Amino acid sequence: MFPDAMLGLVDWIHGAEWVGVGVFALVFVMATLVCVPAAPLTAIAGFLFGPTCGVLLTSPLGVLSASLAWWVGRFIARPWILHRLEQRPRFAAIDAAVGQNGFRIVFLLRLASVLPFAPLSYALGASRVRRYDFILASWLGLLPGTFLYVYLGSLVNGLSQILGGGLSAAEGIGSFLYWAGGAVVLVALVVIVTVARKAFNEELEGALPAGGRAVSHK
Repeated sequence: MFPDAMLGLVDWIHGAEWVGVGVFALVFVMATLVCVPAAPLTAIAGFLFGPTCGVLLTSPLGVLSASLAWWVGRFIARPWILHRLEQRPRFAAIDAAVGQNGFRIVFLLRLASVLPFAPLSYALGASRVRRYDFILASWLGLLPGTFLYVYLGSLVNGLSQILGGGLSAAEGIGSFLYWAGGAVVLVALVVIVTVARKAFNEELEGALPAGGRAVSHK
């Protein structure tokens, strides 16, 4: 059960206009930085602000959170992250692939949702990807998922439906059109993710050294 205090906070944000937007932005960035899943927060934005404003708000917030995590990974936590990468062949292969084609790999990682949002940002901060490639590829790769979750969040009648995993809209033809549109978006996203994961796996196969051993960092 979601804490009553948090439900109260969301209710307050809903009625606080621009101040509420600022508070939501702060909560979104701080929560995702400590690895709270971004998907429900993005859906809450759709519930609070509607599909258009929700996307316009959460898309740059997602990039901001990812960029802050990248900065921490690059300048603060790099030694610890590199040590962890050495113990995980998949992460090490990603690092090798990023060194060869940073923008494409980051874009596919974001699009395919291969790894969780915040841990991936921290890990990429310790990789060889360039900052601008990371930011642009993250923004573009996160857009489809952002559209989907904001759209679904805009359909619900109450916050508990998002947190409980049940999304429903009002009755009638408007509800049918909303869900039909959501189904189209969902199918498109599944196709995109499937293609992105296949392309990503092909990139990893090319980056792994002979025998599939992890690339070590010296």
